[in-house]
Amino acid sequence: MSDEIPQITGPGRFAIDVAGESYYTESFAAICGPRCEDGVDLEVRARLILQDDNPHDKQAVRVEIQGHPVGHLPREVARDFRRAVRYGQLSIYETFECAAIIRGGWDRGNGDAGHYGVRLDLPQDDD
Repeated sequence: MSDEIPQITGPGRFAIDVAGESYYTESFAAICGPRCEDGVDLEVRARLILQDDNPHDKQAVRVEIQGHPVGHLPREVARDFRRAVRYGQLSIYETFECAAIIRGGWDRGNGDAGHYGVRLDLPQDDD
């Protein structure tokens, strides 16, 4: 496997939602700091890691930001991504990087708090 990390450039739409963010509240606290009234709208780099050893899905793709896990690609997106890797002759790589946006995480008191969400800038079929 190569130590190089391919950079994937999308069309700037940030149209791919990451799945399972609600399981990673500690990761978001480490990345974004304490919750605030307005929350965050933060552009970052995300790593997409092929996770062949995932016990729930052998085709999973984990998403990490600043070394912290924040979720996975949705099942169908993960399969499409893996096909693109295979047919794009990138199968020597296990890790990729792309632009991402973290939004949410507000806390306005009285139970008015929002979850964090991550959207990725990946090419799609119509790009």
